[in-house]
Amino acid sequence: YLFPDTYFVPDTFTDAAMYDLMSSTFEEKLLPLKTRIAAHQLTEEEIIILASIIEREANTPESMGLVSSVLQNRLTIDMPLQADASIEYILDKPLSELTPEDLEIESPYNTYLYTGLPPTPIGNPGLTAIESVIEPAKSNYFYYITDADGVFHYAETFAEHKANIARYLR
Repeated sequence: YLFPDTYFVPDTFTDAAMYDLMSSTFEEKLLPLKTRIAAHQLTEEEIIILASIIEREANTPESMGLVSSVLQNRLTIDMPLQADASIEYILDKPLSELTPEDLEIESPYNTYLYTGLPPTPIGNPGLTAIESVIEPAKSNYFYYITDADGVFHYAETFAEHKANIARYLR
């Protein structure tokens, strides 16, 4: 719940003052969204948790909207989110180094093993990620991958997803 931004602070700023600044900025940024947050099917806390995953998973405003759509489509049918960013959070190693064994780690943050959201945010989401949860892109997608160039490829079915993996990741 600390807003990621560029802050210009004096050298004499204490850790407590920095915390206060970042947390109050978070609240200020959320204030205009409160009505839309209240109207969403997810709670404010759940919105922030999901936005924290999207912040780590997606790399553009457009991909944030579509990744949000995919993850919310999965939540709707109680399908595991299977977000690599949650595994990265557990292990503190880059996505490029994740192994199939990593996906079996017992943790409430392992979105491969457990349905629903992890218990807390996995990072500090920015405003675009938060807004992408409140108003995701409309899609029937349940899968996505990112190719070596950071381009996202989406699929509605597992068969389409496997074809995307074969086409873009092999």
